[in-house]
Amino acid sequence: MATRGAVLARQEPRSDAARHPPRVWVLADDRPGNTTQSIGLAETLGWPYELKRLQCRWPSRLHNRLLGAHRLGIDARRSSPLEPPWPDLVIAAGRRTAPVALWIRKRAGGDTKIVMLGRKGADDARRFDLAVTPSYCRLLPHPRRVEIAAPLHRVSEALLAEARRGWQERLGAARRPRIALLVGGTSGQYRLGAAVARRLAADVVRMSQSCGGSVFVTTSRRLGAAATHALCSGMQEVAHLHRWTPRATENPYLGYLALADAFVITGDSESMLSEACSLGKPVYVYPLPVRRSFRILSTPRDAVWRRAVSGRGALARICSALIERGWVRPARDLDRFHAALQACGAARRFAGVYDPAHAAAPLHDRDAVAARVRALWPHGAGAALPL
Repeated sequence: MATRGAVLARQEPRSDAARHPPRVWVLADDRPGNTTQSIGLAETLGWPYELKRLQCRWPSRLHNRLLGAHRLGIDARRSSPLEPPWPDLVIAAGRRTAPVALWIRKRAGGDTKIVMLGRKGADDARRFDLAVTPSYCRLLPHPRRVEIAAPLHRVSEALLAEARRGWQERLGAARRPRIALLVGGTSGQYRLGAAVARRLAADVVRMSQSCGGSVFVTTSRRLGAAATHALCSGMQEVAHLHRWTPRATENPYLGYLALADAFVITGDSESMLSEACSLGKPVYVYPLPVRRSFRILSTPRDAVWRRAVSGRGALARICSALIERGWVRPARDLDRFHAALQACGAARRFAGVYDPAHAAAPLHDRDAVAARVRALWPHGAGAALPL
């Protein structure tokens, strides 16, 4: 282990960052959705990066304000080494990576910039150089906060081209328009049971038949056994069906993104909606019934949020502090998410009709966030390398 003097030593600043881009670490916990967002941003920046895998342990369950800038929440022996030379930039997502990112900056003598993604890790924007959160998370405005319409992702033209080559033989002969049905499952806000799954199958079959097209279908980990059976039983003349299992050796998801002409996506699926809406193809959001438990549990948090945004009096300041420090976290409102996608032209609400004239506007959130990250270096530092 490095000595205290070596660990706390300030690293020499890089004056010629245009030729020598920032040294980047991406922190990865065991949540693939978090890692995908961070890698997607790193790849968009075009700078070389090092993936640091973190193995979390029980102290990571503590509140981040109790952990502070510490790596107590990770098993250092089973995680990637975190040691000098320290990075110029840390990109991370998720609540459990935030204390580690702050610890790295502390060890680097304050020279490391932190870009934190997501509502749980980036709730207190003051602690980071840039906090990136979807607007439907309803966190409070801050000069260091960037609000985006949808979570970041790593779907790129290169990944799609590779998927197109791999799946063209199996999917390319399907009748057009090819409609990909991407199904999530029950979430904190919505319920997707057998009855809804059966109705979803019937609605998409009718949509496909009305336009003479074909359907690709994939289920997901969150879709229960009864709902999976109801959905798959209701699909008629499906061109391709992928039933998710933990032992599946291949997944056609990227092939669907590359080769489908349009998408029907259940409203619970933040990541799938984000990725599909980046393609500039028609996306139809299939509405799901809201769970009664969500309405009950979100009511007190909504009351705190409404008081905070009112800006009136001492109580509003207290409520703002509770949200900014992460002690009260507003519920994600995915209805707002869907409305935002519709407002910018990236998606439509499912109405059972395929519109061949529908020209969707692709989301460019990753590019906008990457521009803000580059702006953290005031002299044009860290010009993107060619991919």
